Amino acid sequence: MLKLISQWLWPGLTLPSESYADSRQQRWLEGQREKVIQGSWAEKSDVALEEARRVFDAEQERRRGADTKAGIYLAAITTLMPILVTVFPSLWDEQGNKGLSITLLGIFVCALSYLVRAGLWALQTIKVSAAAQLGAGDIADSFNSDCPEEKLVKHLLTAVVFNYNGTNKKVSYIKMTHEYLLRALFCFAAFLAVQAVWPVAAWTIGRVHKEISTSIMSCL
Repeated sequence: MLKLISQWLWPGLTLPSESYADSRQQRWLEGQREKVIQGSWAEKSDVALEEARRVFDAEQERRRGADTKAGIYLAAITTLMPILVTVFPSLWDEQGNKGLSITLLGIFVCALSYLVRAGLWALQTIKVSAAAQLGAGDIADSFNSDCPEEKLVKHLLTAVVFNYNGTNKKVSYIKMTHEYLLRALFCFAAFLAVQAVWPVAAWTIGRVHKEISTSIMSCL
């Protein structure tokens, strides 16, 4: 239960081990690469080429989508942070209600922490990483072979397999950015709710307390 609560309050991401011997993901990728290298599509090379292009384009779109979202999130966070920092000094009022000030200050610090962590995840997403692309040499090599379409299919699918890890990491990072931004949004909603409800709640509690005290004194 405590683990679930801590995971909800501060989500973490567990990535597969980078050690080849301990990583099931790496073994799976190696198996996929072997299947591509040993595969034969000579009879249906046009269909295989169309499917290979579709898969390659889909993986490229996943990668671009993660980078685009990360850029948008990062721009929003960097724009919002200076505005929020200017609000920070005004949260503590020596003449005001200390309980309200402490509560608002705590919620505000949590919101800023979530925003900072979301920004770090967004930076991780757009971090430059190795990615396989088909170049002029690959295309020339394909069409210099006896089965150009089949060779091109292998080049495309090999690039897809090579890019799996990097693309999956980017998608995982952008999901973590989204999770932390949601928590920051909840904190800001709680911040506004406390500001709106606290005076009414304080007045109501004070009123009830006064009536109870009056009743007790009258009984005595």
